[in-house]
Amino acid sequence: MSDSTLVVPAPKQSNDNMDLLSRQIIVFTSPKAGSGANREQVPRLEEMLSQRGLKCSVMHSPAELERLIKYAAEVGDQQPVVVCAGGDGTLGLVASKTLPETPLLTMPMGTENLVGRMVGQSAEAESILKTLATGYLHRIDAATANGQLFLIMATAGFDAEVVRRLHLRRKGHIRRLSYLLPILNTLTRYQFPAIRVCELDDDGSAVQVTTCRWAMAFNLPRYAAGLQIAPSAIGNDGKLDITAMCGSGIYKGIRYLYGAMTGRLDRQRDVCRFQTPRLRIESDQRVAFELDGDYAGHLPVTIESLPMRVTLVVPEDFTPVR
Repeated sequence: MSDSTLVVPAPKQSNDNMDLLSRQIIVFTSPKAGSGANREQVPRLEEMLSQRGLKCSVMHSPAELERLIKYAAEVGDQQPVVVCAGGDGTLGLVASKTLPETPLLTMPMGTENLVGRMVGQSAEAESILKTLATGYLHRIDAATANGQLFLIMATAGFDAEVVRRLHLRRKGHIRRLSYLLPILNTLTRYQFPAIRVCELDDDGSAVQVTTCRWAMAFNLPRYAAGLQIAPSAIGNDGKLDITAMCGSGIYKGIRYLYGAMTGRLDRQRDVCRFQTPRLRIESDQRVAFELDGDYAGHLPVTIESLPMRVTLVVPEDFTPVR
């Protein structure tokens, strides 16, 4: 974000029905999330809730979670609060199995934890309990890519190929160092094929086509390692922020990396930005794409914003921007 950009705090959203500790509390865990650090916080949270006369259930099955959510809606009960103990992928999975009005609280245990960092939520049980007691509801958009829900970003190109290579060799928990070998392999082999980013009209027809080598669609202003690729993205405007980088090769990649690290990516002439609620990314060659840091397949992919699809429970001191 440039120094001239004015960031205006958005009004905090309504606290109606915010007695979350009176609701059923579900802790959904992902055994494969991140490095497995902070796993002791889940039983600690159970213990702390039990000491207050509150019950929570821990589950791993997306199907079981979906069944409970649907049942609550069918009988007219309040939606349970779902604490998502895992990374950004776990949060996205839970969002896809719950309703727009289901309160979701991230308990960040992944590798990057981009949503957790954005809202300022710790994985410590004490912090989760405090947010349950004093936090508020904040609605954000989500998006779908070929029907699969995601919360933060969809990318195609070099970084997605790195994620694909990591996916092929992944056997359990990952750390940032886990990306080193896939990055080196991609650096030596990736050919930077041409990618077309097509902005779509309501009827699905292309109204604008941008040819590039790296394509990224952001719902939230976050990327791994704190890189500033789409810092102006707003999570509740009904639009996706598109970044298309047209250069190819390692030299260009280093320039883009430097620009993202310094917040000066916009100054590079071969970087194109626009906003759209829907788009298609395609290529004549085999190009991988990823969603929120997880490998999701190969192009083509059709992406569409889902306005106000997710309800987050955020700490009381979190201030959204608009």
